[in-house]
Amino acid sequence: MSEKLKFSLLICFFFLLMIISICLIIKRWNRYSTFSNGTYKNAGQKLIFEIFFSKEEAIQSLYSPAESDTLDYEFWNDNGEYYIKVKGIKRFQQMNGVLTAAFKVDFIQQNGKNYMVVDHINNMQLLYSAGYEAELFEFMTKKLNCVPVSEEIIKVDCYN
Repeated sequence: MSEKLKFSLLICFFFLLMIISICLIIKRWNRYSTFSNGTYKNAGQKLIFEIFFSKEEAIQSLYSPAESDTLDYEFWNDNGEYYIKVKGIKRFQQMNGVLTAAFKVDFIQQNGKNYMVVDHINNMQLLYSAGYEAELFEFMTKKLNCVPVSEEIIKVDCYN
C-alpha cells in the first residue's frame, strides 16, 4: 500500500469515529432532553423530582426492583440517609458492574409538595457517574411517575 492510501484510510477512520461520537452525544442529549423536562443544565447537578405520593411510598418503591426497571441498582438506608447505587444500565447487560456510581437521595417537603433530590456523593466519581444522570432521569420518571423540576423551584440548600 502506498503512503497516500494509508494516510487516506487513517483520515477516513478518524472521520468515521468523529461521526459516531457526534451521533452518540446527540442520542445522549436527546435522552436528557426527553426525560429531564428541560431542567438539565450540566453534569454533576442535583437531580430534583416532584413526587406525587408520600416519602414512604417512594422509598418502598425504590426498595423493590422490578423487571421493567431501566437500571440495575441497589437502594439502601444508612442511619436515616438514603442512597442509590447504580451498577449499570439493563439494556447494556454486558457492561453492568464495570463502573458503578452511588448517589445520595434526600426527600424534602416544601409548600405542601414532596420532592426527591438525587446528588453525587463525591466528586471523584463525577466523571463517569454523570453518564448515569440521563438514565436516572428516565428511571425515576418511569418507576415513580415523578416530574423533574429545576433548582429554582425549591430551596435545595434546605437539606444541607
